[in-house]
Amino acid sequence: MYKDINNQVNIAVVKEHLSSYMARVEAGEHIIICRRNQPVAELVPASDVPHKNCTRLGSAKGSVKIMCDLTEPVMVETGWEMLT
Repeated sequence: MYKDINNQVNIAVVKEHLSSYMARVEAGEHIIICRRNQPVAELVPASDVPHKNCTRLGSAKGSVKIMCDLTEPVMVETGWEMLT
């Protein structure tokens, strides 16, 4: 997964040279940040990050047709005995 050693950087180095690593990321590179030589995070361009599905509240208004009375019981009262 992390085969390119040139893109792996320890966190202390990133702290010292953050602006240069940010420039590399802006140019399209992916930078693997390591702690004690173990990968813990990845800096990637924002365009590569998938966005969550942010559906606007009320955007489906009018697209559903309710075919029954939602306040009516689903089954007849005599069938309730089997639930106990």
